[in-house]
Amino acid sequence: NVAQRIEGVEIHNFGQQGELGRYPIHFHMSGNVAGSTVRKNVIRESNQRCVVIHGSHEVLVEDNVAFDSYGHCYILEDGGEEDNTFK
Repeated sequence: NVAQRIEGVEIHNFGQQGELGRYPIHFHMSGNVAGSTVRKNVIRESNQRCVVIHGSHEVLVEDNVAFDSYGHCYILEDGGEEDNTFK
């Protein structure tokens, strides 16, 4: 399990509408990724959601801007995710 940092990025026109798992930022079954951050990004005109955390723990999501996205923007996929923080 590797900590990831996504910071200061503009993400435009990502995601594939109607395709499961095709999201602009997606932590998928990563387990404990303590120290991972998604910070100070812009996600715009997303075709499906914005930031999805699924089966991953201890991710910090803060100070992001999302605009004109399709569907829910920030989600925990199935509720089993622990110790994630959205600010």
